[in-house]
Amino acid sequence: MSWSRHGGLSGYSVLWAGQILSVSAARMVNFGFGVWLFMRTHSALDLSLLTGVAFVATMVCSPFAGAAIDRLPRRLTIAVGDAGTVVVLATLLALFAWNGVQVWELFLANTIIGVLVAFEVPAYSATISLMVSKQDLSRANAMRTIADSVQNVVAPTLGAIALRCLGINTVVLIAVLAGLVAVGTVFLVKIPQPDRTAACADGWWQGAGAGFRYIAARPALIGLQLTFFVVSMLSVMGWQVLTPMVLLRTGNDELAAGLVQTVGAVGGVVGGVVMLLRPPAVRPVRSVLLAVLAYYSLGRIVLGMGDGMVEWAASWFCSWACMPFLRGNLDAIWQVKVDPAMQGRVFGARQVIDNLALPLALAVVGPLADTVLEPGMQPGGALLKVFGSVVPGGPGGGMALVFFGTGVLGVLVGLCGFFVRTVRDADTALPDHDMVPELVTSA
Repeated sequence: MSWSRHGGLSGYSVLWAGQILSVSAARMVNFGFGVWLFMRTHSALDLSLLTGVAFVATMVCSPFAGAAIDRLPRRLTIAVGDAGTVVVLATLLALFAWNGVQVWELFLANTIIGVLVAFEVPAYSATISLMVSKQDLSRANAMRTIADSVQNVVAPTLGAIALRCLGINTVVLIAVLAGLVAVGTVFLVKIPQPDRTAACADGWWQGAGAGFRYIAARPALIGLQLTFFVVSMLSVMGWQVLTPMVLLRTGNDELAAGLVQTVGAVGGVVGGVVMLLRPPAVRPVRSVLLAVLAYYSLGRIVLGMGDGMVEWAASWFCSWACMPFLRGNLDAIWQVKVDPAMQGRVFGARQVIDNLALPLALAVVGPLADTVLEPGMQPGGALLKVFGSVVPGGPGGGMALVFFGTGVLGVLVGLCGFFVRTVRDADTALPDHDMVPELVTSA
């Protein structure tokens, strides 16, 4: 059946502009809340828990959020997510202005925001495939990675300046206003709506599990999900140890650590722009696997072998530059292969599986780096004798070995993807969703 599009990339760009403004402001608030909390409790554990409660809330709620996304109008699910965040931040703003915020109130607010994220991310991904043609999906997803990169470039710096010059109240007010703009953009474009009959017929528990069953019934999707679960887990290990590695290797030079992070995020913007300008990939899975190989060889192995700011920054730039090609093409595959009427539930299930990579990676890399790798890479250490010719030893040497080791493993995962037919041919073996119901433009 025919499948009409509304707005194409131009209509999607309106949504994207609102989201990039809202996400950047939210990142400023997260930075501000982290500083505010640490200055009052002086507890790194509290800082970690503040992020953790939101993460757990997102992971637990994602299957039910996916079921709701397929039951409700797509416009509503996006708008409610943005508007809910505005309400939470406005409440905190009132508390800051009235009698101050208690630590438990900040934790509660972050938990609620985590629940809202469980709705926003799958709803936004599922909506892209309704607005943009198949040929433009990879570009649209590249625009999302540009948004992520931009907020990593500007939000911490602007957040620090605003926090110092204007105070936490003004930082939260900026985020509230940005959120209102994001809500407004949702009503400026036409958003098509897939058939909700089947989703509404399922009970909530059945709907929450439908996305997992959909993936489990398709070996190609299982292969993609498992491959990139491992890719994500290895990637998180590197993210976790970058800052402490640079600090240890530079004598606690915070400017150096920040500069490496900033250069990396600029690489994400550059990669996204290149992705926007190039023709769509003929075989997107193979483009994704090539991006994995480049990501881990240039962005992990080289970084582990490097011994100075130039090597670290250049390598981190390369890793970020690969992300639009990796995530943009990968998300486009899922958007093309999964029935739009099922995308909320399937993308909710993906969000749960993807999020599991974070705690597993953190549980492994922290103790491994502190108790085994770092001591072993010091002068006279057993690991330095084995790896010292390729990875410099001394302070931060164990964390550099994390980059080198995860880089080698990541390259092997990418190569395995080429040799495993289920993964390599997922874009051709699994048919596109052919029988798509006629879409009704939401009011």
